[in-house]
Amino acid sequence: MTFNDASFMLKNQPAHRLYEQIKDLPIYDFHCHLDPKEIYQDQVYDNIVDLWLGGDHYKWRLMRANGISEEEITGSASKLAKFKAWAKTVSRAYGNPLYHWSHLELKQVFGVSELLTEENAEELYERLNTFLREEQISPRKLIKAAKVAFIGTTDHPLDDLEWHQRLAADTSFETVVAPTFRPDEAFIEHRNFKDFVHLLEQKTKRTIDSFASLVAALGDRVAYFAQAGCLASDISFTEICFELASKEELDDLLQAALAGQTLRISDIRKWQTAVFVELCRLYKQYGLVTQVHFGALRNNHTGLFERLGADVGVDSIGDQIALTSHLNQLLDHLVQTDSLPKMIWYNLNPTYNIPLANTLANFQANEQEHKSQLQFGAGWWFNDTKLGMIDQMNAYAEQGMLANFVGMLTDSRSFLSYQRHDYFRRILASYLGQWIVDEEVPEDYQELGQVAEAISYYNAKQFFEK
Repeated sequence: MTFNDASFMLKNQPAHRLYEQIKDLPIYDFHCHLDPKEIYQDQVYDNIVDLWLGGDHYKWRLMRANGISEEEITGSASKLAKFKAWAKTVSRAYGNPLYHWSHLELKQVFGVSELLTEENAEELYERLNTFLREEQISPRKLIKAAKVAFIGTTDHPLDDLEWHQRLAADTSFETVVAPTFRPDEAFIEHRNFKDFVHLLEQKTKRTIDSFASLVAALGDRVAYFAQAGCLASDISFTEICFELASKEELDDLLQAALAGQTLRISDIRKWQTAVFVELCRLYKQYGLVTQVHFGALRNNHTGLFERLGADVGVDSIGDQIALTSHLNQLLDHLVQTDSLPKMIWYNLNPTYNIPLANTLANFQANEQEHKSQLQFGAGWWFNDTKLGMIDQMNAYAEQGMLANFVGMLTDSRSFLSYQRHDYFRRILASYLGQWIVDEEVPEDYQELGQVAEAISYYNAKQFFEK
């Protein structure tokens, strides 16, 4: 039996047929954390560590679990030492998706079929670096090779979007790169909230002294993003909440936060509810898909957070009380106020997969003929695994319309992450193929193939494009 051959992850004969129908489709990567400046400047890589390990907290987290010194992860060790440390780790990371992703990347991008081990690490390090230089591997070259039709980056609401504008004007680059509005700092518990408000005042030339004036300033920025080709927004919440407040309460909360006063949990929930509702109204007005990631407990290792900052691999799956009660009230309020945009909800705690999919089904009614206007997003972060993907699709199929699912996204800072789309397509083909094997659906490859194609590419394209 051969690992990582043409049959990789294809568990049944129908899977092979379905995979053949979807493997070469373009990629619509509607949510990632790539830097548009890097795409525009298109610098050639000269070292595999910069491309493969730099900023990748997935790998950092796994290396720590393998007893690797922080010096060889984020410290000042040589690039060869860091590559060897990663080889030592990934060669024994059986069952972890990084084992699969890494070997897919080696084979599909670099043409390396052998396994990466501690013994061959130095030889492969030299070979990969030679490949980078000889083939002039750069961001655009990787994007083109992966057949990426669309990239949705993640952008600060005060960004002037210069690099997006430059990319849009560059007729030599065919992939569409669009900004995504990500206003985390507009939420009152954020450590940068005060600074954000002051900078927002300067950017919009508005005085922000009330909740209404804050919303008006945010509206200016949403309009600016929409004019620059933005198709979506994004936000990350620790928990989903719904707690209404009066205008006077919100004005008082703004002043209290700007004065540095301690806020109660109830205050934070009231502010989150009010700001998110107003943002959803704006997103609907400008036709932006609203993406919501929820359930992450971030920066739990104080020492590493203080040394290295956020997004270094010390986050966890969270939980909350009364998720469906809060979510039903929130979505119902958006419907009642005509503020419900198209949405994608990404859940980090798999315990909530069925409750989330079940709740979203309550609010699918619309007269615009949007198919599944409230999407249950792909397995996110710690659920970005074989079992995580299958669990998510099971919940989606049982509680809604899996055929309308907008499919996979990289959610990554790496230009090598497009192999995750291939990984997902292989799992999707096996998932649907097993239904044929089990005689749960007809053996109709034209019909089921169209479903696989839609989930792999066409649903996302239709969902995001206005």
